[in-house]
Amino acid sequence: MSGINKKLMKNEKAILILLLGLSFLIRIILLFTTDPTLRSDSLDYHALAFSLLEGEYSLNGKPTAYVGIGYPAFLSAVFFIAGEGQFYVRLVQSVIDVFTALIFFGISRNFLNVKYSLISLAIFSFFPSNILYSQTILSEPLFGFFSMAVLYILLKDNIAKKPTLIFSAGVLFGIAVLIRTAFLPAFLLVPIYFFLNRKKLFTADSFSAAVKYCLIFIAGIVLIVAPWSIRNKVMVGTFSPGTTSGINFWMGSNPKATGTYNFSDEKDLPFDYSNEAERDKEYFKIGLEYAVSHPLNYLKLAIKKIGYLFSSERMTVNYFNETLPGQSSTDVYRSANPFFFMLVNIPYFIIMLLGTWGLMLIRKNLFFIYGFNLTWVITVSVFVGLARYHYVLIPFFILGTIMFLSVRKGSFKEIHIGKKIMAAVFTLFLLTVWAVEFYLLINK
Repeated sequence: MSGINKKLMKNEKAILILLLGLSFLIRIILLFTTDPTLRSDSLDYHALAFSLLEGEYSLNGKPTAYVGIGYPAFLSAVFFIAGEGQFYVRLVQSVIDVFTALIFFGISRNFLNVKYSLISLAIFSFFPSNILYSQTILSEPLFGFFSMAVLYILLKDNIAKKPTLIFSAGVLFGIAVLIRTAFLPAFLLVPIYFFLNRKKLFTADSFSAAVKYCLIFIAGIVLIVAPWSIRNKVMVGTFSPGTTSGINFWMGSNPKATGTYNFSDEKDLPFDYSNEAERDKEYFKIGLEYAVSHPLNYLKLAIKKIGYLFSSERMTVNYFNETLPGQSSTDVYRSANPFFFMLVNIPYFIIMLLGTWGLMLIRKNLFFIYGFNLTWVITVSVFVGLARYHYVLIPFFILGTIMFLSVRKGSFKEIHIGKKIMAAVFTLFLLTVWAVEFYLLINK
């Protein structure tokens, strides 16, 4: 991050350090004052981490490729060095969050001056759900660091002149994929970018140069992902980085699908559920059969999944709320402390609404900003929607919010009518999703 430091004046560096220090202090306070109960995915990550410490990546005594090895490996490393328990994991994640914020500041400098980049950093650092996720046993903080690092490199002006940079981006991308396999489709953005901009990026023999840089980027990914995929083929029978993609696809494409998780019929499915490779393949098969035979319903489900993606901060609130036996997630959400409920949700609503319009004002480096958002939304719409998944999009909407607040008067008149329509439609979509969600929350 030396490039950032060279551009900052002494007082600006002081503000930067102060913001990062205060955000870290808040996380440390939470570290000592909260002790959330492990549940759902956290329990699985925890079990997988301990299996690694015993010499094999397994669940219930069987080798698995259930999820990518990235986050369980991170947990096992912390456990090995510091011992069992959440405390040191949450401490390390608090440190990681500080570095993620610093990277986000560097990204903001591509679009904003130092003053507004510091404001952007402040919002990112003190955003309630960002703070809270650092105190969970979930993959979001670690994934956020690597995904932001990839974007930081790809936005560099000299990316087409330094093969080592694009290779590094590929390596970081590969690590991000091992943490969250749903990130994999986004790798297509880089080859598309190089080929669409090859004449501007490369002075001579632009086609060959584009091919070369694509291969360098892919080589970085393969270096990281291939050993894990080979291990999965040997131990489980599939090259897939994870064996949840099939079930996630079926969850969003079956007669009783709602757009989010629903496990009601899985035991009746006609295949060996204990065989991960077969299960993954067959889930895809029956999910695809349903999608092809019911295209209109599948389209409706896709819209529902996007609705779940951009729903309120239910997952964050529920993680830190006590769950009683027999309670549904809606029951837990309804019983949350009203102050905590508003503290987490109101900033999210503001950021999403202002950020939607602010993102329309971006005029440079559009490709990767829009591209990462679009590929993530498409991926969710194909598989299954969950409020937790919008964590990765929050930085973009924070950036958009500051763009909205920083522009000169009259700038919105210069926005193309097509973008205005898109922003208006998405704003209406968000308001509708939240209104329906809270209506059901109050009236159920």
